[in-house]
Amino acid sequence: GGLGALMGSKRIKAIVIDPSEGEKPAIANVPAFRAAQKAYTKSLMEQPQTITYRDYGTAAMANMANHFGSLPTRGFSEGQFEDVESISGEHMRDLLLMRGGESKTTHACMPGCSIQCSNVFGGEDGKTLVSPLEYETIGLMGANLGINDLDTIARLSWDVSDLGMDTIEVGAALGVAARAGLMEWGDGARAAELIAEIRAGTPLGKILGQGAATTGKVFGVEQVPAVKGQAMSAYDPRAIKGTGVTYATSPQGADHTCGLTIRAKVKHTDPAGQAALSRTTQINMAGYDTLGVCIFAGFGFAAAPETIAALLNARYGWEVGTDILQVLGRETLKLEREFNKGAGFTPADDRLPEWMTREAIAPTNAVFDVSEEDLDGVFNW
Repeated sequence: GGLGALMGSKRIKAIVIDPSEGEKPAIANVPAFRAAQKAYTKSLMEQPQTITYRDYGTAAMANMANHFGSLPTRGFSEGQFEDVESISGEHMRDLLLMRGGESKTTHACMPGCSIQCSNVFGGEDGKTLVSPLEYETIGLMGANLGINDLDTIARLSWDVSDLGMDTIEVGAALGVAARAGLMEWGDGARAAELIAEIRAGTPLGKILGQGAATTGKVFGVEQVPAVKGQAMSAYDPRAIKGTGVTYATSPQGADHTCGLTIRAKVKHTDPAGQAALSRTTQINMAGYDTLGVCIFAGFGFAAAPETIAALLNARYGWEVGTDILQVLGRETLKLEREFNKGAGFTPADDRLPEWMTREAIAPTNAVFDVSEEDLDGVFNW
């Protein structure tokens, strides 16, 4: 992310804080805080998404994205993968339960997590191959490359993570490389060889290591799934157009965590209303980011929004209103957009790749056709 890039440019590897002589900040109103915490946790644990993520992790999204025709397949050329069941969260759960050993279908990525959507993916011998194996990795390094084997995807994920790189970006870059003829679809061994090129720092590896956008430029591939230089995550924006608006207009580039709309009860291939949907979602996600809250915590907050203000007021002695999430989200987006403007970004950068506006994706036969007027009006509130 941006902070990692900044630290890297300053040659700072880590910042260590010694808490041994510190004191935990006091809670302003302990009884009120505990009551709000209890109400929120109850709301969170009652949501069906919480149960699904606890059982299957984010990999549960594979079948859902495939259902909507938005699962990036073979370099974002298709929206459904014929072997989706073999890389689904349901199959992964069955596989890990059968293998046992160090395998875990669920565990907390940090102390106190209630959802526990993370996992430990064990190989045939039950020993850890990678942890966790997430949907975005399965999408970009699985279906996007035509790879239908979770063990192969897990090994690729470990390699990329060991390099300190992003599986979304590398997966997208490999998809572009496949379009350029550098690998065949479904060839996991060749994908591993290309990642080894990155590790070795070869000329080809340096190109791939720069990500999807650079790979496309070097090899003359137009069909690059990226916005503002950042690769798209595992939701094709032609089939989920609200997310497409987010990809296009988010100050962070094509980042699903800035405003994923796949769960909205709308016709996702209809361009009407998608800009407004993305706006609302982006504001909320920016608010969660500002609070340091996991976006999956939104399952509970969406059902009990009053608990956000209740928790903050009790914790800090504040008197914020129930719209605090939106207040923080709007202010954050405003600051991010001001930064981007200073860095040279213009409204022309708030667009999806042109090829996605004319090349339809199967099976929905959709192109991205949200108007430029709608895109330019996303942040007019």
